[in-house]
This record gives sequence, structure tokens and C-alpha cells, in this order.
Amino acid sequence: MSEVTGSDIERARAELPPYIRRTPLLRSEELSATFGHPIWLKCENLQITGSYKARAAFTLLHRLGEDARRRGVALTSSGNFATAFAYMGQQLGVPTVLVMMRKTSPFKAERTARFGGEIVWCEDRFEARFETLRRLETERGLIAINHLEDPNVVIGHGTIGAEILEQLPETLTILVPISTGGLIAGIALAVKERNPRASVIGVQPEGSNATYLSFKAGTIVSIPETRTICDALTATRPGTLMFSLIQRYVDDIVLVTDEAVAEAVAWLAREEKLVVEPSGAVGIAALRSGRVTPQGPTVALLSGGNIAPTRLAEILTSKT
Repeated sequence: MSEVTGSDIERARAELPPYIRRTPLLRSEELSATFGHPIWLKCENLQITGSYKARAAFTLLHRLGEDARRRGVALTSSGNFATAFAYMGQQLGVPTVLVMMRKTSPFKAERTARFGGEIVWCEDRFEARFETLRRLETERGLIAINHLEDPNVVIGHGTIGAEILEQLPETLTILVPISTGGLIAGIALAVKERNPRASVIGVQPEGSNATYLSFKAGTIVSIPETRTICDALTATRPGTLMFSLIQRYVDDIVLVTDEAVAEAVAWLAREEKLVVEPSGAVGIAALRSGRVTPQGPTVALLSGGNIAPTRLAEILTSKT
């Protein structure tokens, strides 16, 4: 499968099990008053396993053939996908192996192991993740999933876009965090097929801006390394499939500083009473730092809440 459609996303929505939550859309009264337009928070930080990744993880594993289920499946992740993949593997009875860089958040790695995922460590280099994945496929006969290019990743993530429009049909702008691009590709496709007038804007940290650079250049650009507090947004290049959909459906991509992200994390905890990891708070950072000016009903996707309590305390202490 190479072409992804809105119908594919709707079929995936119908397949989602009850334990994958229809996450709330909460109106921020403070942001709405500030901008003069209603600002809403799509709370995937409250999703099972603490991030939006649960949807794509289920879609991938649910659609496996019997041979793949028996052999086991390997995936590489910076943390949130690994946790969701391990959890869904546990639910569906599929052995899961997760390739993670050694610098991965110990908090996220521990959660992955707790859900029964086997962790295989690799060096702290983005491409090393995929080199290790290919080695595992060869040496152990595992089914290796390249999440940068798998249509089911886009389809699973796209269920969020369809859900947002169902909850708030008048949505005019959606702010979406970007790493490899699968999340925004799925959301943008789902949203644009239903409402071409709606804008989908991606947000990346300045220190991890490969998709931003690619979007501006009109071709895939790789960066040598990433430096950001957003540990779930560390891709050094977007996926080819993901980028083709971004070019087709995404309206713009903006950058935010780590300082603005930390302030957004603290603001969400203090004012909205929501625990959101830095990667999930980039949309709020874009709003609060003036990188995006809302022109109507706007939704900021809070993509995850997997932050170690000690790290959250550090941010709250420094930003209060």
C-alpha cells in the first residue's frame, strides 16, 4: 500500500479497541481570551500509554499476518512509540522488540520494559536505530517495521484528525508536533479531505528542524544531529512517504525555542492542570511565543505526557 486515503483512516477508526481513548478536546479560556478566538487542547497526553502513538501501534500490530505475529515484530523509537508498541503487543499477544538509543529517557525505557517489550540498545545516532533494526531482522527473523515509510503509521495517526473534526467541525487551524512527519501527515490528510479550508501547521524545535528545512527547500534535507529538550522530536530527516503527504497537505511549519517549550510545559501544568512532555507542548509554545497567530477556532495537539516527575519538577521550579 502506498496511497493513503481518508477512507483508510475511517476504517482504522472503526477497528480501534475500547481501551484506545477518544481523548478530550478542552477549551483554554486563558488562551481564548488572549487571542480573541477559541483555542482548544487535544489531549493525547491522556491517551493510553501517555501518547498519541497508541493508535498507530494498534493499527500496525492488529493488521499483521499470523506468521508475523508468531515471529515477533521489531520497531525503533525514541520512547513513546516503543511504550505504545510494547503495550499493544501485550494486548494482542505479539512479541515486540524495541530498538532504542542509549540516550533515551530512562523513564520511557522503563515503561517500555514494564509492558513486556524487549529493548535492544544502539549507539546515539539516528541512523544506527535503523541499522540495528535491519540486523535484528536478518539475525533473528523478526518482522522489522520502518515507521518512517509504513502507511499504517499515517493511517493510525490520522484517526486523531478525523476525531478532532468530529468533536469540533468548525476547526480552522490545527497545530501539530513534528518528528519524522507521520503524525502531521496523517492528521493533515484526514482534515484536508473533510475540510480543505482548515489549516494544518507543524511545529518543530529549533534544534531538531529537519522537516522544517525540508519543507522550505521542497526536498528532503537531513541534519547531522539534534539538540533539544523535546526528546520525542529527534528525527534527523523526515520519512519519504511522510514528506510527500506533508508537501501535499500541510500549510506551514514553524520553529520554537527550547526556552519557549519549557515555559509552555510549565504553563500547561500551572494553568490548565495538564502534565505534558516538552515534545507535546510545542504547539502551545508556538502560540505563546507568537510564532502562530490564530485566525479562528484553533486546536493545539498535546501529543504526549511522558515526562519524568523529576524533570517536570525542574521545569516547574525554573519557570515559576
